[in-house]
Amino acid sequence: MSMGVFSIWLTAPRIAQQVKPGQFLNVRVSRGPDPLLRRPISVCDVDVDQVRLVFRVVGRGTELLSRTRPGDSLDVLGPLGRPAPHPHGQGVLICGGGVGAAPLLMLARTLAPTNRLRILLGARTKSELLLVKEFRALKAKVAVATDDGSAGYNGTVTELAASEVSGRQPTADSRQPLVAFACGPRPMLADLVSRLDPIPVWGFIEERMGCGTGICYCCALPRRDGGVARFCEDGPVVRLDGVVL
Repeated sequence: MSMGVFSIWLTAPRIAQQVKPGQFLNVRVSRGPDPLLRRPISVCDVDVDQVRLVFRVVGRGTELLSRTRPGDSLDVLGPLGRPAPHPHGQGVLICGGGVGAAPLLMLARTLAPTNRLRILLGARTKSELLLVKEFRALKAKVAVATDDGSAGYNGTVTELAASEVSGRQPTADSRQPLVAFACGPRPMLADLVSRLDPIPVWGFIEERMGCGTGICYCCALPRRDGGVARFCEDGPVVRLDGVVL
């Protein structure tokens, strides 16, 4: 993993059997009452009776979680949230920015057998690209973009996505309906929606949550048609053109 990014495999047979792409776990990061709130971590991957969590240290909670060692026990709730849509027989564009690549791996693994995938991974520099080897192992087409040009396309992953879509030739394969899935910083998601319009973009929204079950409304974004979308209950995978980013 790159600097400040950690990967944890949890032995959790029930969760491993039930979790779907897009769902998350609410993880207690200390044995005491401080910090009080759990931390929501998207499930990156599953292997038999284990689930993988990949996260970046962004504050005290995730810093405590990064201290987890083999043999430790974690108190987790999950799987929570609604699974991502599961298209069949379509052209699917998967676009991850930085640590946002993590929850897209399980999605890509699930969609690969019945769809034609194009996977784009972006980061500021080569050393911050995540899970490239794992995505390539799916035998899907994978391209990378770095802001500084140290690997792959010299520019943002949203620019690469726009060029991929605009460059599609009118072949039988490219005429398949196209849908996009993305995870990354909120400005990246907003830019992607603008560049890919009218292609539907489903975004994995990673926000700090309170309850994780839809009660507290602290993880809500306004819907364009009125009301709010609670990412723990209505998401965390939402149609991005339906919310105000």
